[in-house]
Amino acid sequence: MKANPFFELYVGDRISSSEFVTIFSPLLVPHTEPLFLPGNIVVTGIQGCGKSMLLKLLKPQTRIEYEKAREPFPVPSTLRKFVCGSVNLAHSSVIDFGYRDSIDEDVQKTEIMFADFLNYLVCDSLLEALSIYGNASQDIRDEVGLRFSLEQMNALAREVSNLEVWEGWVGECNSISELRARLQRRTKLYRRYVHGKDSELSPDVFDTATPVGAPQAAIAELLHTSGAIDSDTHVFVDIDQYEELGNISSRDTPGQSVDYRSVINKALASRNPEISYRIGTRGYSWRSHGRIHGTNGNLEFMRDYKYIELDQILKKDESDSARADNVFDSFARDVFERRLRYAQFAVSPDEGGDLLERVYGTHLTPQKKINLMSLRDPEKYIVVDQAWSESTKVALKSLAKRDLFSAKLGEFYTRQKGDRESLEVKDDQLPWMRNSNRWWRKERSNVLSIILASQSRQKSIWGGADEVLELSGGSILVFLGLNQFIWSTWLQKSGTEHSRTAIPEISVTVQSTAIMRTSHAWFDMIYQQSGRSAERARFVKQAATDLRQKLLKDDKLSYPGANGFSLTIEDLDNFPSIRGFLEQLADYGNMLMLDHTTKNVGGGQRKKFYFHPILCPSLGLPYVRTKEPHYSKVKEVADWIQKSGFEVSLAHDGGPQQEELF
Repeated sequence: MKANPFFELYVGDRISSSEFVTIFSPLLVPHTEPLFLPGNIVVTGIQGCGKSMLLKLLKPQTRIEYEKAREPFPVPSTLRKFVCGSVNLAHSSVIDFGYRDSIDEDVQKTEIMFADFLNYLVCDSLLEALSIYGNASQDIRDEVGLRFSLEQMNALAREVSNLEVWEGWVGECNSISELRARLQRRTKLYRRYVHGKDSELSPDVFDTATPVGAPQAAIAELLHTSGAIDSDTHVFVDIDQYEELGNISSRDTPGQSVDYRSVINKALASRNPEISYRIGTRGYSWRSHGRIHGTNGNLEFMRDYKYIELDQILKKDESDSARADNVFDSFARDVFERRLRYAQFAVSPDEGGDLLERVYGTHLTPQKKINLMSLRDPEKYIVVDQAWSESTKVALKSLAKRDLFSAKLGEFYTRQKGDRESLEVKDDQLPWMRNSNRWWRKERSNVLSIILASQSRQKSIWGGADEVLELSGGSILVFLGLNQFIWSTWLQKSGTEHSRTAIPEISVTVQSTAIMRTSHAWFDMIYQQSGRSAERARFVKQAATDLRQKLLKDDKLSYPGANGFSLTIEDLDNFPSIRGFLEQLADYGNMLMLDHTTKNVGGGQRKKFYFHPILCPSLGLPYVRTKEPHYSKVKEVADWIQKSGFEVSLAHDGGPQQEELF
């Protein structure tokens, strides 16, 4: 076996429906059931969180493939009465609207053309879905609520083609296939125009442009009134990769630019009971882009749409910073098993739950990590204070030879608490190893390997199933990336063929090397993201460097939580440019932005920020959050942002005086 089961990371919008059945993990479905209920739904999440995979459940081909494979369709049986038309904006030539130099000369005209182009794409996909269901088994047809035969659907095509919304452009069609060909002719004319093959768009196309959402709503109404589908069968429109609309090139005509997102927003704002929209997007593209085309209004949450926030579903709560069998862990373990099955590894049904541990081993404690570093002359890494008693110095140095982890803890404990107790006791009875000090010990354990790696000029050790899950930070894309690098490194180092009849056990040495490579690669990927990617990367580097120095210079290790920072909500509200920049970091998955319940009485509400765990190995920081973060002043964070090359304003209205904040 030389092929890497994790070679392909982005599979959601590329795999076939038959492959989907094998590779898709249904564990998120119970947490996303509103996706299959009427009403507009916006599915948000960082890159690679599983949005496209979830939306693929709306496609008719997927449902049919589950039946062929004799596998249960993951959607609950009570929520399966829907038909859906789907458009992936990244694969539909939508972004090509930016090709034409004249695209911004008449903003309103361009937005009208875009709306019409999108309508025809949606309607063609909706008719395709009906055709596929028309050829499906009777069980699926009953499940969907489809009551017309394919012949009756062809007869209905005449009524669809004569709908007033087309203004005569479509012309009478006698079959679904003829109608679809006519709709595709329209989208082809748009593509020829935006690609520059036609110098002008045919006047009759623009003169018969349809309002956004109108034709698909008219088709949905006709399907219901004609009895083609049951009255309680929902008609959905799935528009995936909405964020691509923000990447369409603009010539920045002074005072105006095309707002493609506002066009789709208008379809949601219509709240037409005949049709419901599903929008797949990244958070940064949805936030602050609620304008409705042709109005001064904005979309209203809960009134015009509801959220499914995959990031919130998959990430841990503030109180869940230790290992916990949360949604993401179960999801990732299932994905891991399915990838190995898909790669034709012999995985027995009863070993799936332990498969991750079988390959990567169990949890690596901080003590095990330090022992695996195999440092020579470990006693030289114990920094004693000259004021300490000779017996304490000797005891710590001697302890280091048999347990460097405990000795290093003892160094910080003695420096913080004072040289007040005899250390001439059994190792498990040393002051810092007592049960009464277990929380003090836990809060500092994960920092020790970082400190020792710095002192010894070695790399920290990373590995074990639990650590792979933790470093993923709630992102299935990061989880797959880690596995890709680990398996690639293992295959390179082994240099021999491996049978798929045996599940490999990959050493910590290989894992640690691969995890560090993954971390560096993920940091470099920040530069490749859209928006102010270079500034975000420089901010991460600058802030991490400063926080790392705080940790390394803390000779008492009094503040082991300085791997993150915290700001008051008041600061964030008073300085919107700082808040906006930090929110971008979170939306792009560069940092985690969490509610912070401060332990300081009267401290007010706060937000805390941590680097995404996958970045921490390359940044030389621990990822575990077991202690209060660094309490930052807004000036400190502003300095980090300014050094990244992004200008922020420190002006604000009301609130405390600036000198109080700085």
